[in-house]
Amino acid sequence: MSEDLDDTWSAAGDDERVVTLAELPVGALFAARYRVEAQIGRGGMGTVYRVLDEKLGEAVALKLLTLQSERAIERFLQEVRLARRVTHPNVARTHDLGEQGGVHFLTMEYVRGTPLDDLLDERGALSAERLREIGAQIADGLAAAHGAGVVHRDLKPANVLVAEDGRVVLTDFGIARATSAESGTQTGTLIGTPHYMSPEQVMGKTADERSDLYALGLMLYEMATGVLPFDEADTPIGIAMARLHRTPSDPREHVAGLPSDLADLILRCLAREPDARPQSALDARAAITGGSIARAHTPSSGSRQSLYAPVSVGACALAVLPFSYRGPSEHDYLGEGLAEELIDVLSRTRELKVLALGATRRFAEDRDPARIGRELEADVVVDGTLQLSGARMRLTVRLLQSDGVQRWTERFDAAFEDVFELQESVARRVAEALRVEVYASHHRHTAPPEAVELYLRARRLLRADIMTEASAAVEMLDRAIALAPDFAPAIPAHAIASIRAWWGPTPDSEGGRKQRAIDSVARAERQAPELAETHLVSAMLAVQDGAFRKAATSLARALEIAPTMVEAHQYLAELQLESGRLNEGRKRMQLALELDPSLSICHLALAREAALRGDWETCERHMTKLTQKARTLPVLVSELRQALYRGDTAGVKRVADMLDDGGGEPGKRMRELARVAVDGQGLEQAFEMMTLIPAWLANRRFTSLIQQIAIEVFAAAGEEDAALTVLEQCVAGILIDIRWMRTCPLLEGLRATPRFASLEAQVAERAADIWRKG
Repeated sequence: MSEDLDDTWSAAGDDERVVTLAELPVGALFAARYRVEAQIGRGGMGTVYRVLDEKLGEAVALKLLTLQSERAIERFLQEVRLARRVTHPNVARTHDLGEQGGVHFLTMEYVRGTPLDDLLDERGALSAERLREIGAQIADGLAAAHGAGVVHRDLKPANVLVAEDGRVVLTDFGIARATSAESGTQTGTLIGTPHYMSPEQVMGKTADERSDLYALGLMLYEMATGVLPFDEADTPIGIAMARLHRTPSDPREHVAGLPSDLADLILRCLAREPDARPQSALDARAAITGGSIARAHTPSSGSRQSLYAPVSVGACALAVLPFSYRGPSEHDYLGEGLAEELIDVLSRTRELKVLALGATRRFAEDRDPARIGRELEADVVVDGTLQLSGARMRLTVRLLQSDGVQRWTERFDAAFEDVFELQESVARRVAEALRVEVYASHHRHTAPPEAVELYLRARRLLRADIMTEASAAVEMLDRAIALAPDFAPAIPAHAIASIRAWWGPTPDSEGGRKQRAIDSVARAERQAPELAETHLVSAMLAVQDGAFRKAATSLARALEIAPTMVEAHQYLAELQLESGRLNEGRKRMQLALELDPSLSICHLALAREAALRGDWETCERHMTKLTQKARTLPVLVSELRQALYRGDTAGVKRVADMLDDGGGEPGKRMRELARVAVDGQGLEQAFEMMTLIPAWLANRRFTSLIQQIAIEVFAAAGEEDAALTVLEQCVAGILIDIRWMRTCPLLEGLRATPRFASLEAQVAERAADIWRKG
């Protein structure tokens, strides 16, 4: 039976029986949809049950409001309005809001795990490592909430769940309020739990984000020591008042071995004055993790640890300029080529922030170290002159401070075929001058001069990043490897060139280019596993086939070998942003942009991220950087999507015309989609095109991108069924873009449908799976 009566519940089985709200039994069917499995919590605001959502076939948490006053109902509705603003793996997600028989209810993500207070009761103090792991995730959740304008105001261990997979989840925004809204409470009313209240809450003053950080400090104190700093008082009000009159004891008095950085952070969080505390949750998180992105768990069904890669690099920023070349013009590629090889070697140190060649190439003529230091924020500059005479090279290298002071200079002579040993020697001397350690390669890269020249020329073509040049690079590297089959640097370079050739503008109808790329990557994995480039290209291939966890693992390994490899940071940042790891992703993508400001793909990614959160000022800043150079197809597609997001019909028309003029065959297909959004014409043809795309494109990653654009276009045109159908095709592929699914403004209407909810759950699980180890 599914008949719903006021204040009645349909029990499991054929009979119905009327029960009171407090008696909601296991097996009861609530609102013709939610089958009760267990009561899992009860608080001042209501009772929480684990229920089976029979429409979606998954477990959710159902919260019922037991207080019937209008004010209590208003607080309940406030909880929902605020909680729905926050979408983050470390915040319990609110699904639905409703009323049944006069009873207000909401459904939330069900987290299988243990409340932090139970964990502390069971174990007492936690290890410093475990504290950092839990504390960083609490701070991540707070950062997401604060970014949405929400202050928790009742943060405590009972409102923190530690899931079985290790993810930490903040719950119960029942007394939270938007920082931009007026308080609905009476003057002087204390809101919060006395043990975890901030001084300003005790005094009835306005609570802001820093009040949550005070509560975070109390929880960190309790996790570190097993006790709370003000618990000597006999009554709750005495406990609350104690923090107004005395400072907390140093946690190291309870735990002598507590790391000083943690103890200092805890005491900063517990400062009586909000201005003396960390000023944001991100600041607190950085202090918890020691200033780098530590591992952060995401939803999973297992107990494996999540994968992570440090995002911090050395504090000293070093710029290597293309060497000034003196010699026969046919070898003018050597100035940039040798500089890039030196950058590759220096990138293996963890103590330097080595800028990419793309950042320094524009200073080849104007080599003023002061300007370079100012524009690139570089501390030191490597400059030099390369002379070539026959088969011999002479390289004169200078190390300059950004104020122009020369710190070191030296001359190096070598045979052309010894270019790699030469760069190792230069790198060691630069490192010695800077008093850092560079991790030398233990593999001697020997090859005849002809093979070295082919390799360096091929890398020049790859630096141009022009798809049509990739096939020529493959041919050169084929010849180099034929001359020297064990020439290690050429092997992953060949794989990178092969993948780019596969991505060319014409369809790989017979799959030959894809198979060549697969074979080349496999060879690199066999013959050159010590090179960061091998792990980068392994990730590049894995991403195209949806093996995202393998890609993340490979990228982490590449960054372990070469911490400033800009391409690895950029790829990993894209995975993090799409899979919802926003703090890490933004920070890593920004780092990639600092390492190489010329990387258009980083501007595109950060513009997209800003557009999804509605930050149009930031979005336009990144787009201006791109449109000042050239409106390539990726830039035009990005402009099209942003115009759709903003409902800018004129902008959509303008971009559609530009796509037709300069986008080639892919541009024409994008224009067909744009016309659907402009005037609704061509919907049937565009929809048919979407059914053919997977067969036309062997590249599954690019297929997903085109499908996402089509979904946006159909949704903007009001064709929700077409949008959902293509979304189902996209999810059946390799889509991991949970960030887009949850925040793209054009999908707002789709999110209310059961079809979307099921698809979102699949993508969320796929995204979470990326970061699991084991």
